[in-house]
Amino acid sequence: MGRRRRMRPLAVSFAVVMALTALAPLDAPAVGVPDPTATAGHDSDPIILTGRDFTTWSARSNFTFKLPLTDLADCAPGIDPSGFGDGLGFLTTPDDCAHNNYVEPELDTQRHAPQEGTPIARLLGYHWDAASGRFEQIPFQVDEVFTRYLDNSASGFAPYSGQDQHTTYAFEREGFRYRDEDPDNPCIAEPESDVMEDPVKGLDDNDELAFMAKDAGPAAPADAVLPDGLDEARAVRIVDPRDPGTTSFVYVMKAAAGGPEAKFDKTNGYVDYERDANADTFEKSESSYDNYGNAPRGKVCDEEGNVVTGEDGKPLIERRRPRDYAWITTDRYRFRYDGRWLMTQIRISDDGGETYGPDVIDRWKARAFAQDPGSETPCCGYEEEDTNWGGSSTLLGELSGPVRTVRETWGADSGTNVIRRETFYRREFQQKTWLRVHPIPPLDGIYAQWDMAAGRMTRFYNPSVPNGVAIDGRNDEVFGNLDDPCNVNYDENDTSEFDQGYRTLSRSLQLCELPYHQSVDLVDPTFTDLNVALGWSETTGPHGTIVDRYSASTKDVSPGGSAQSLLAVPYYRDDSCFDDGTGLDPGPKLNLRSGDEPRETADGDPRRCWTPEDGIPDGGDDFFQGSIGTHGLHILTVAESDNARLQVPLTEIVGDQRLVILAGEQPNVGETYGRGFENPLVAVVEPVAVPSVGEGLNPPPPPPNPPKPDPRPKPDPGSDPAPKPDPEQKPGSKPDPKPKPREHDQKKHRDRHEHTHRHGKGKKKHTHRHSHARAHRRQNGHEHHSKRR
Repeated sequence: MGRRRRMRPLAVSFAVVMALTALAPLDAPAVGVPDPTATAGHDSDPIILTGRDFTTWSARSNFTFKLPLTDLADCAPGIDPSGFGDGLGFLTTPDDCAHNNYVEPELDTQRHAPQEGTPIARLLGYHWDAASGRFEQIPFQVDEVFTRYLDNSASGFAPYSGQDQHTTYAFEREGFRYRDEDPDNPCIAEPESDVMEDPVKGLDDNDELAFMAKDAGPAAPADAVLPDGLDEARAVRIVDPRDPGTTSFVYVMKAAAGGPEAKFDKTNGYVDYERDANADTFEKSESSYDNYGNAPRGKVCDEEGNVVTGEDGKPLIERRRPRDYAWITTDRYRFRYDGRWLMTQIRISDDGGETYGPDVIDRWKARAFAQDPGSETPCCGYEEEDTNWGGSSTLLGELSGPVRTVRETWGADSGTNVIRRETFYRREFQQKTWLRVHPIPPLDGIYAQWDMAAGRMTRFYNPSVPNGVAIDGRNDEVFGNLDDPCNVNYDENDTSEFDQGYRTLSRSLQLCELPYHQSVDLVDPTFTDLNVALGWSETTGPHGTIVDRYSASTKDVSPGGSAQSLLAVPYYRDDSCFDDGTGLDPGPKLNLRSGDEPRETADGDPRRCWTPEDGIPDGGDDFFQGSIGTHGLHILTVAESDNARLQVPLTEIVGDQRLVILAGEQPNVGETYGRGFENPLVAVVEPVAVPSVGEGLNPPPPPPNPPKPDPRPKPDPGSDPAPKPDPEQKPGSKPDPKPKPREHDQKKHRDRHEHTHRHGKGKKKHTHRHSHARAHRRQNGHEHHSKRR
């Protein structure tokens, strides 16, 4: 993911760090373990089943195989002798190599033995409504899944990365195809080819069926009758193992030809995905490392849709991609994309989506090789989410339905086939990353983190600090954060004694005379767990609460990736003086990719580090850009995670992060909402006896002597009542997700028998145009949901 530079050991600096670590306090608290007495909160949980759970309705998924190294025959790299001794700098990529695309596998069983399952549109979700005495439809979504092989031979690092197998959804829109321009308007991107469909028609074994656990209801009574036009039904029993008495049911039904259709789609479901009006406008898209990612060239335009010209008055011809800006809206939160790697706002509602509070984050941030731009490392520079990964990436795909919205981004500099996915649900969202990248040396690895907004989030909890600490821009770790000892801008920072000792010792040893020096993050067992997957984090304030947790799914584990994930540790830094290189809060980063930040405002006043006594920042340049309650993941080193140039998952590192969104000013609720990995809901698919006309429905019996299930969902802290139908619905409010289904007559049906189990969940330098726009948004119009199209 970085510049091709010669790797050299950091022997001296590493020795200093290790020597100081040996002097660190040993009275660290025990590693955080789940609290068995805490109530598990499942009110935001989705239930995800697969076609494999419905064997008689589902076809077998196809098997594919792709030979390795075939891309080198199609796009043979050239040799540049001047690049020898500079990593892979001696390899050059021909100009006519293919940009982002899928390549055909040599073997696909679907070509030789075609399979076909139940049409997706005929699968519907219901629950039993005791009040009306009938089955009613619920928001229910089926997403087809298939394997494809990623290729971006045009990228400067493709000779190393090669092609990678990637299994994901059949998307409604695949953004990487938008390379053509509108013949009447060169600013508007159009697709050059159609989206790829699942080769297996209808439901197959790896397709996913999704609904919300809160939409489950009681078991249908013995005399219940299926609605007219439905052929078959399966009961999904949902059980909380820690509270078996809360068993509830959803019924997945198969409609006959000409039977009922789904009442919910992306226009009236839980999640609204809206691309900006100018999201398809071409803008310059180029990494600071030139040809990493390597988009096709053409005319570029400003945000108003005007072609950008040079000093000679001619249109500029640059690497370009669509802007891809968008909003996600549910009745609990709004989420902002200001590009593909720029995730810049989370606004939380405590009144069911009538209004939304101010932005509670600065942005999501990523770092590789160094935490801050002032650090100097022997390999491989400094990378961040803005000019590096944003400029080198494209959208893989987008889809939206009544239950969830999914968006995947493809590419991160020399991580040619890195994929990052966000999946948005009503009260939570999940982020999943496939890290496919070359070796990254220790000191200082890779970071992924959420930087909070100054004064908006005010307290941080995790299992090691159950009473919490104030988010106030002052460091809380004992010895985890070490500032670059050679950066004089950090001299006045109020940091830990351990950090001050590191800085003093480094200078006394005259290490600043050497070419390499940097800020370093260490594991601090006095403040965090020893591995990021062991615990959760919670940030809370007057305007919202976020509980997040990292984990890994067993279905995504690769042999090499699972071993390397042991080196993934928690990251935390609350330091309003620490300039990590990007962002707008507490103050804007003025010189991107530079450790030399102006020390005075535009008015000539000294800039300063923010404190809570300063109040909410106004977006001006009074304060330095800082790290405010910044927390996330730090992978200390990567041996190799790009699958050793094979087309199968061999070494890739795959990780998940779940973020539950709650109302503001919560106490410590981390054990309630942060232990879904240890305490998941269990969903069991069971047959139902479908009656002849007038015989009624016989659902599977509940456990012995259970309490009567309550169909009303248990509210989460600060939750709002379920939205009610409103014939005079206000613009921007969430549509009623539960319209009443029409009446149906009885119909003869047949029995089916299945019993399966599933667990729930399962550039060259940019201008500041976008930053200024976002600063304006921070101050204007943030209280209300914008009107949908």
